[in-house]
Amino acid sequence: MNDDEYYVFFNLETGAATWGGKGSVGATALQVANLPEGAGVIQIPQQAVLPLGGVNLDVIKSSYAASIDADADKVRSRFITNTPGQMATYLEKEAEARRVLADPAASTIFLSLEAAALGIGVVELAHEVVTQADLWRPIGARIEAARRKAKVELEAAPHLAAIAAAIRIDWPAVAAGTL
Repeated sequence: MNDDEYYVFFNLETGAATWGGKGSVGATALQVANLPEGAGVIQIPQQAVLPLGGVNLDVIKSSYAASIDADADKVRSRFITNTPGQMATYLEKEAEARRVLADPAASTIFLSLEAAALGIGVVELAHEVVTQADLWRPIGARIEAARRKAKVELEAAPHLAAIAAAIRIDWPAVAAGTL
């Protein structure tokens, strides 16, 4: 197992790689404290390191695209149970809840069984479900918009400076709606 961390310095104006290095986990963060003026540093996967000091931007982009998705999932998980089965359940419950609020006699399975288990009425539960869905929707939309924006910018990034800019996402501000 290789615990080395690879990084490359780049010119902030041109985005061109200037030099690189490797160290133990956390090495990239240590480089940030001593950056020369006009330089940036970015962590890269080992597979992106090319002979003679070059870097493969496609490998770097692919690695960061996966990281963006994983980060968005982590943020979502602060608000919802973010698994495929649970997401399908949420969608079904919301659909049933909206049907019940439009017609209290509407047939449901999820809400009927859950309401019985909780000892409350289906209409009461439908209100709770719709309220939660309506609270989640703008948060989820902001997370998705930030994720997509970052990935589109990342894919279009012609150099390291643009990659570094594309992956700089303030997830707490996204979730809070302060961006």
